[in-house]
Amino acid sequence: MTSSVDPGRATVLVVEDHELVAEALRTALDARGVVTSTVTPCSAASVVEAAARLRPRVALLDLELGHPVGDGVALVAPLVELGCQVLVVTGSTDRARIAGALEAGAVGYRPKSGSLHDLLDAVSRVLAGEPVTTDAQRFELMAALRRHRTAQRERRAPFERLSPVEQDVLHALAEGLSVDEIAAHRRVATSTVRSQVRGILTKLGVGSQLAAVARARAAGWPMAGSEGSRRESPSGARDG
Repeated sequence: MTSSVDPGRATVLVVEDHELVAEALRTALDARGVVTSTVTPCSAASVVEAAARLRPRVALLDLELGHPVGDGVALVAPLVELGCQVLVVTGSTDRARIAGALEAGAVGYRPKSGSLHDLLDAVSRVLAGEPVTTDAQRFELMAALRRHRTAQRERRAPFERLSPVEQDVLHALAEGLSVDEIAAHRRVATSTVRSQVRGILTKLGVGSQLAAVARARAAGWPMAGSEGSRRESPSGARDG
């Protein structure tokens, strides 16, 4: 984590993994007399720690924060809890994702493709307690979020019909294990695992193991976690 200045209390905190972008914003805001700090995130905790120390009134938050932080949406709620007004500044065009940030407490957003003048004007409005997102814009974004969640539930519904054992077998297939390897890990007959694979293919409506894994990934179905722990557990290894 790096901070450009440490004034004790910044007016604006720029959370941005591209240092040149962060420095350009800091310079532009400083020119307007706005005390500004920047943080280049090395972890989600480092961002929260910087906000807790500097106590900014406004946080300009990028949603694409790179490894290992990743999605900036998860930082909105912790920053809001610290008293920050979060203004999302993002290159993402995913309206459902932007809506998720607003739902978590962000006051609005500005695209990185927009003008610097518009962004600075938005910061000034937030500092003045003025809205930066209209009711119509918020309604449209929330509608996009609802549609996204409905589609996501529909994509994942077939996987919810899998039994716990079938889910574990699908996890193992996604990790690249063969049927024989899965059987050995689970201490069951290969024929048992083949039967479970057939059940997976039938419930997902696909014709091959590769297609099942591809459909799971496309649906955003969790591909890690329970399978590994179950395979290593002697009690979980027996399918009864």
